[in-house]
Amino acid sequence: MRPLSLLLHAAIGLLGVITESSAFVCPTCTLRRPTPLRSQYGHNRYAVQQQLEEESRLEKTDAIITDVDEDSLASIDTTTQSLQTTDAIITDVDEDSLTSINTDTTITDVDEDPLASINTDTTTQSLQATSEQTIPPEFYPILALCFCVTLLSALDRVAMSIAILPISSEFGYSETIKGQISSAVSYGYGAAILPIGLAVSVVSSRLLMIIGVCLWSLATLGTPIMAELSSNGYILLPLLSIRAIMGAAEAVVLPTMQRILANWVPPEKKATTLAIILSGFQLGTVSAYLVSPWLMDQMSGLDGGAADIEGWRGMFYIYGVAGLVWLLPWYFLAKDSPSANNNIGSVEDCTETLVNTMIEDDASLVFQECLVENEAGEITKDNAGGALKRIQDIQLLVQSAPWSDFLRSRGVWGMMLAHGAKNFELYNLLAWTPTFFNQQYGLNTKESALFSIGPSICGMIGGLTAGNLADFMLVKLSSGDSNNGIVTIETRTNVRKIFQSVALFGPATCLFLLSSLPEKATTAQILLGGAVGLQAMDAAGFGAATQEKAGERWAGLLYSLTSLPGVMIGSISVSVTGQILDMMSSEEGSGWTTVFQLNSMVCVVGAFCFLFLYDSKKEFD
Repeated sequence: MRPLSLLLHAAIGLLGVITESSAFVCPTCTLRRPTPLRSQYGHNRYAVQQQLEEESRLEKTDAIITDVDEDSLASIDTTTQSLQTTDAIITDVDEDSLTSINTDTTITDVDEDPLASINTDTTTQSLQATSEQTIPPEFYPILALCFCVTLLSALDRVAMSIAILPISSEFGYSETIKGQISSAVSYGYGAAILPIGLAVSVVSSRLLMIIGVCLWSLATLGTPIMAELSSNGYILLPLLSIRAIMGAAEAVVLPTMQRILANWVPPEKKATTLAIILSGFQLGTVSAYLVSPWLMDQMSGLDGGAADIEGWRGMFYIYGVAGLVWLLPWYFLAKDSPSANNNIGSVEDCTETLVNTMIEDDASLVFQECLVENEAGEITKDNAGGALKRIQDIQLLVQSAPWSDFLRSRGVWGMMLAHGAKNFELYNLLAWTPTFFNQQYGLNTKESALFSIGPSICGMIGGLTAGNLADFMLVKLSSGDSNNGIVTIETRTNVRKIFQSVALFGPATCLFLLSSLPEKATTAQILLGGAVGLQAMDAAGFGAATQEKAGERWAGLLYSLTSLPGVMIGSISVSVTGQILDMMSSEEGSGWTTVFQLNSMVCVVGAFCFLFLYDSKKEFD
């Protein structure tokens, strides 16, 4: 009900009945106070009497209007203090009729629901509080376990590059066999990363992580057994197979964490959380070089090997058991999603797509589902149709991808070739650096591992520096008056080319200088550190280019497309290095000279491909 409006209507209707010469009109058009009739007193007594009655009625009507105004204003004052000027607006109708319309509407709304504005303010504050999403406290143990599993993953993978020295010495492995053993993990990872990424969309992430860690821990435990079989006249296949199984099992780490973070962590906090988890890979690499030689010393003669042989068997046993122990807290603490709805994400502006972390060689593709609002008003995933529907959605998404446009794009080829050149160099250095120091400078296993730490630390520093420096350059280059603060395609392209050139020409220079085989091991360590540190600059080169070439829908697929060939190229390079070292073993040091020159040349070719082919123009939306 609108009391004030009804009273005004009643008063105006009453006046319309009383007089034919009223100055009142529709209240939605104007609210004018009644103008008294000017009587023309005549000599006719009846006319005079009639005129007096009419004036009396008008006075009564005016009193009614006055009462109405006073009552209404009292009601308004009681309802809200914000309408103190309403009486003046209503009274001064002749000056501005439109103001009176707005006032009438305001008064009506206040009378209808005096608490509407209060409720609206409360609702707004509530929505603002809801929008400030936080990480649930129950996720922090899961975060710690995710960090630990990335550390274990790097530890188990890098350990072989150190253990291969005593293994090859004990069993008489050639350089070619050493290359095959070292590359088997990468082959397994490359073969499994795509299927596992898609499996995350239909299988529990928690369960998939359990299966993966269990498999690679058992493979780590079984590595000494398979090595024994291969050394006793059996073919090398058992050892290569178990190392490939380990690599395939480790492929679960990034896809499962991608899905877990999507369920637990708000989008604005995901980058920081992911950085914390991925730092476990870096710490695990350094820890492998530090801890593995010490463990082999401690386990010498206690792990089933001879007393005069380093305890590489015991090292693998300890690393395998560590993975199985990690499973216990993960089994009891980990969950796929929060027990309460965390509302991370929005129903609007959602596109179902395939995503990955776009970090290093993460070629996985995880299906990102849109959120829906259920009958209870909760925002959740659409589980209608179950796993079969998800599989069908993935098939449709893959079929709708612009595959032909990917293959015709010069920029995509530039990114793919640059990534392949980077992996050709990096995989070699990770697998062969301890062997290089051992063979070229006569360092033992512990010394070779310690000399390998420096390049890894340089890589960490380079990766952290690249992103911040690139962002700084983009801001500076776009801050000129002519650009109006907008980063142009040309500017962005030039920045990507600068950093990718540093990331490939820099290592090419360092490796070419290293091919002369300097006399001091420290000089070689500095050059290797420069190569690894400078190649990390590609984080601001092709590493950041994917999100510029493709929109959200296809960025993950494009990164996978350019990463998977790089994984295969890197794996092949490790095997090729072993074959080169065997072929040139008759000439002292010439094998390493050829290896470093070949790596230098590949880096130069990759750099020129990126320079000539890449641009930052978005092609795939």
